[in-house]
Amino acid sequence: MKHMYLIAPSGSFPHEMVDLTRLYFESLGRKITVPKDILGEDLLCANSDEMRFKYLKEALISEADEIMMIRGGYGLTRLMPMLLKLSKPEKKKIFYGISDGTALHIFLNQVWDWPSIHGPVGAQFVKQSVDRDSIERTVRIFDEGLSAYLLPPLIPLNSAGASKASILGKVVGGNLSLIQTSIGTPWQLKGENKIVFFEDVNERGYHIDRILSHLEQAQLFVGVRAVLFGDFVKGEESDGSSLVWDVIQRFAHSMSFPVYRLRGCGHGVQNYPLPFNYELDLTIQAKDGAERSFR
Repeated sequence: MKHMYLIAPSGSFPHEMVDLTRLYFESLGRKITVPKDILGEDLLCANSDEMRFKYLKEALISEADEIMMIRGGYGLTRLMPMLLKLSKPEKKKIFYGISDGTALHIFLNQVWDWPSIHGPVGAQFVKQSVDRDSIERTVRIFDEGLSAYLLPPLIPLNSAGASKASILGKVVGGNLSLIQTSIGTPWQLKGENKIVFFEDVNERGYHIDRILSHLEQAQLFVGVRAVLFGDFVKGEESDGSSLVWDVIQRFAHSMSFPVYRLRGCGHGVQNYPLPFNYELDLTIQAKDGAERSFR
């Protein structure tokens, strides 16, 4: 029986969600560990920095096989200085998270060289705020690993991307705003020789443009194998229009490295699990539109 540790390192949520999440994953055949006092009083987060770090540390050094965020929100960046002092545990674990979990993805992928899955988190399973396909894809990874898992083919956004039939490498990244937050820190995302993935929510076109310009000037794109843009939801202008994809397309055309669209990964109703820090062979959109499996 696989052992899953539930964590709340970011935003707060109703206490009943703890038991609902535990029961949900127990119904999938998981042994679940979750601290009784996982939630506490704090100005912005699910608990104080000290308590959130305590339980995150316990999860990381435990004998669990998997670590699952109950929800995103805000707060993980406050824990990074403490995380960076931790010694790498002997047992490797797979972390599942999104949004604010980007900070933990970066840490685990870069500092400890652990794999992780960018995708649905506990509350999204319980509330079914993502579609059935996204849940089924994630459960399939729980049960079968990545051997039979499929992602949609990549859609080229520039000529460098269109020139390839597939691209091989390790995907890293996550929420664009969180990745910008990492710039200048000891856990700054390193894009060299990686496939860098971005997604975001509630960010207007001008802000996406500003972040991408910042990342370029901070030299995050030096040596990247490719950049993938997942789903960018909401972020409309006051008149209901959106400039987000115009901005992304302009960015793609100005870059010499391959840039692609990856549908279904992000903050939308579709939230397909995306493996980070695994060696993947990703197929560029085929003429027949068929999906391809991982290498």
